[in-house]
Amino acid sequence: MKPVVLMAANFLREHRWPALLLFAWIALLALAAADLTRRYSAPEDVMFYITQQAIFICVFSAFLAADAIHNDRKSKRILLVLSKAITRSEYLLAPIVGASAAALAYALLFDVCCLWLTDRAHMPSAGILPLALLVMAGSILAAAVSLFFSTFLNPYVAIAATVLLFTAPGSLHLQHHAWSAWLPGFPILIKMIDLKLAPYATISWKTILIAMAQAVIFWGMAAAVFNRKDIAVPVE
Repeated sequence: MKPVVLMAANFLREHRWPALLLFAWIALLALAAADLTRRYSAPEDVMFYITQQAIFICVFSAFLAADAIHNDRKSKRILLVLSKAITRSEYLLAPIVGASAAALAYALLFDVCCLWLTDRAHMPSAGILPLALLVMAGSILAAAVSLFFSTFLNPYVAIAATVLLFTAPGSLHLQHHAWSAWLPGFPILIKMIDLKLAPYATISWKTILIAMAQAVIFWGMAAAVFNRKDIAVPVE
């Protein structure tokens, strides 16, 4: 596990500037939603901020993971890494762990901003913690799915495929079917869009556990594809 942690730390170091920009983005938009020129924040502005940022954090995690393989193959660093006693599945786990660590930091900052905004808007805040857990689950799943697609697609196409996989069921109105809970990412997306802050906390553990299981499955599929990949072929 130590090599995975070290590679994940290096992954975060290489993506430190995009990560810091997202931190700034979350904080600055919270200030905009707070509208400090008024005594109270508008509830509709707060809800828009919460939903927008929750989805954006998941998308950003997909961006982080999608270009991990491509960049390493382009720089040929992957040949050096895999020449050590590291399996390809461990190599693929590192960007997921790195993106998950970044998502945890985003979720904590997001949680603090949401608690501040709901307090200013005199809104119930009990639903913020369950939402933060959904954001974490969605981010980890998005990273795993985009990494899977990036094993055989261009990073930008992989991101597009991830977004399509998460959102396409919505066009078919599948949220009313019981089995839609097993569609990758879709139940989390619906819960974020239909978010209603209640004075009591309700954590959808089933949705979170399904998302974690799916992340493991996509990581396994990514490893299966990547084990058959010729990494010596240069990429553009």
